[in-house]
Parts: sequence; C-alpha cells; structure tokens
Amino acid sequence: MSSSPPSCARGPRTAGSRLVERHTDLDGMVGAADLDELVPDWRFRETWACGPTGMLDAFEAAWADAGLADRLHTERFRPVVIAEGEGGTVTFAGQAITVDADGATPILDAGEAAGVLMPSGCRMGICFGCVVPLKEGAVRDLRNGDLTIAAKGDGIRIQTCVSAAAGHCEIDL
Repeated sequence: MSSSPPSCARGPRTAGSRLVERHTDLDGMVGAADLDELVPDWRFRETWACGPTGMLDAFEAAWADAGLADRLHTERFRPVVIAEGEGGTVTFAGQAITVDADGATPILDAGEAAGVLMPSGCRMGICFGCVVPLKEGAVRDLRNGDLTIAAKGDGIRIQTCVSAAAGHCEIDL
C-alpha cells in the first residue's frame, strides 16, 4: 500500500503558470472570495502571499477555515504586533538623531517620523531591505517578543520593520 495519497487528492497538475493581472483601482483588492475563481485548486497548493494586512488576514482565515493553515506562508508589509515592551530611545548614529519610541512602533517608522532616510523595501514586498547594524542596545522583535542585545563591536544586524526599541539602542545609519 502506498503512503502517498491518490493523485486526485493532490489536485490537478498544470504545466506552467497563468498570470492574472488585477488593478486595485479598477478591480478591487484580491480577497478570499476570489480564490475559487482565480485559483480553483488553491486548497491543494502551497501558497506564498505578500501584501496588505486586510488581504493577508482574509487569506489566513480562509486557509484556517479549510484546515490548511500550514500551507499558507505570508510576508506582511507591516508586522502584526504580538509582543510589545516598554520602548526606549533610538539613536541613528550617522545622523546624530535620537528619538523616543514606544514599544509597539517599528524602528523603521520611528526613524521615518524623525526625518531619517531609512533603507527599506518592506512596503513593496522587498524583504530585508531594511536590515541595518545594531551598534549597541536592545530591540524587541514585534512578531514574537524575542530580544536582540548588542554590545559595541558585535556586528548584529536587525530588521527595522519588525524591531522596536527595548531600552536605548543605537542604529548604524
């Protein structure tokens, strides 16, 4: 007896891909209600999705309702804040700017609000464009609450789009 399911349980096989172009201004945002029409076999596929919060929330709910949450992999333009802390100050060393930041505000947002030119591609789905050296101090990962602590010379790099100040920190920008 084979341990793999029959081929019909995996969904139809296709040769190649099909591009469906949608323009939000004309067609609206793709939502969970569109899935059966646009990708009839979505229940049988591993899926990677990147986009705005509302769309990803709807997709996560649809995959969860279908009992397939483990087949959906998302990357968000903005983090879902799972854990926030006390916050602190962020110093942007190369620009001699220090700002107070609460524990729920990504360093990327705090820097931009202070007029710091922050490297990023996060809001366009270009991940890891915001990674910069943490010269010293502590930051909290907003996705899971993990702390990253650096001493001078450690060379630790952080994603500013998902990290918040956890006390004083100095960013090499």
